[in-house]
Amino acid sequence: MNQPSTTWKIQNPSLILYAFQLRQGISQGNQEVMENAAQLWEQCVTFGEQRQILILKSLKTELRCYTYDPKESKYRYNPNNEDREATAEEMLDLDDYLELVRKDPQSNQARQLRFHTEPDNDGLRLMGEIYPLRIHDTYALELTLRYRETVDLIKLGQLNPTDHIQASLGQTLLLFTKPINSNPVSPRDNKECSECDPNQPHFLSYPYLANHCVAALFKDTAEVIPLAATGQLFGSPIFEYDNDKQQPKERRHILVWFDSHSETVSKSAQAYYPLLNLLCCRSKIIYAYDQSRQCKEAAREISSQLEQKVEELVQPPEETLEDLEEWLRFIPQQAFHYAKYLRDMEDHSTAITTNMLNYTSMLEKIQTLSLPNDNLTFFQNFLDHNCKKWQKQIEVDLNYLKPSQHLFDQMSSNIRGIIEVKQTQSDRNLQKTLQDKEAADKKREKQLESVIAGVGTGLTISGISSQVASNPSKEISPAACQQPNLPFYFACSLVDMFFHIAIAIPVGILVWLWQKPNNG
Repeated sequence: MNQPSTTWKIQNPSLILYAFQLRQGISQGNQEVMENAAQLWEQCVTFGEQRQILILKSLKTELRCYTYDPKESKYRYNPNNEDREATAEEMLDLDDYLELVRKDPQSNQARQLRFHTEPDNDGLRLMGEIYPLRIHDTYALELTLRYRETVDLIKLGQLNPTDHIQASLGQTLLLFTKPINSNPVSPRDNKECSECDPNQPHFLSYPYLANHCVAALFKDTAEVIPLAATGQLFGSPIFEYDNDKQQPKERRHILVWFDSHSETVSKSAQAYYPLLNLLCCRSKIIYAYDQSRQCKEAAREISSQLEQKVEELVQPPEETLEDLEEWLRFIPQQAFHYAKYLRDMEDHSTAITTNMLNYTSMLEKIQTLSLPNDNLTFFQNFLDHNCKKWQKQIEVDLNYLKPSQHLFDQMSSNIRGIIEVKQTQSDRNLQKTLQDKEAADKKREKQLESVIAGVGTGLTISGISSQVASNPSKEISPAACQQPNLPFYFACSLVDMFFHIAIAIPVGILVWLWQKPNNG
């Protein structure tokens, strides 16, 4: 894309940011306010502080979803307050939308939050409005920034708020302006229009100008946002740019709409809500598809882990019982997460279908207001090409992932079987170990009995021999054993004791040797 020209000018440029933030999620049938639902309004406040726009800096005081906390002297996000402050008439319209700006207490009408800044060094005065809404489960923001003067094209970059406001569902930038051909470029001089009809030089210079407008909006970035489609809306040419990024916050969707017909402004006012809703549906479709991609990747990661474990179990399992039991606990948890991801993918597919129907309804309302020469095929192409392709892709992914659900059950059954086999083998080994231990204990017990028997026999023989030897030997002189001769008496006793032991030991050994074959 060419760099923005410093000589081209545009008149009364209005840059409108349509941003959409998910307010509620669906969890087991109950709607829950998202944790970061208020992020869109917080970003508006930050943008107001950076641009010194008072109405944006104090936006929380104007919104129904904020209430004042006297304890902390600050406004807190309170989404339940939205319905409490809604009037009976508004409650009837909740199926369509709810305005979030508090009503004027005197007129009971929604106030236009208009703002303006002091003129800058070039004398340009920034003006605009902010219009916050709740559309079903979504917060919607229309933030308009405009100049009332004829400005150089390069000044458009000062209007762009997308560096500060990035909504979760995505957003669209709409530049509505009147071109000023102060330095006209003919088709023959415009390389981008070299193959166009030279008989329509004024109209065919619009694509060239539109490219420069987008370049001016993003002059501080190196990103090239290609032209996606061209059309005509309410008599004026419109150009669509899209970088086709999957993630909503990274996606750049820009519409450049040139005011070249007397009915364009009045028709656009009549089509305000259908166009806002159409862009909201578009963002929700892109968001749903992106979420389905994340679910798909998470499910594939779980499936990959399962496949790896299946390959391991094909080989003789080396895992211990503790390892297998841990897998048996882990697999049902993974199966639950896997099933949840597949269910979420189906929910996202349903969300795409639902928003396609709403998108179609809004497009039909716009078409009823269109002029005879209008060309809205760029709106229809989003349905026919992008949405149907994404629905088919989710269907293919589900058909690919669903068979793996059966593997979880089979895996659990196989591991249970392996655990039973290992447990049986372990029980057998334990029983054999106990039997071997019992046999060894019996053997040691018999050996101990043999030793006791041998010792007992020896002691018995020793006792008998001591009784036999209790009569004094005639060869020993009675005088030698009298009290006065103690050493000699002690020597006699010691000889007698060794004599009995000498008799008992051989007898005990013979008894032990005789019982050993019986014990063996």
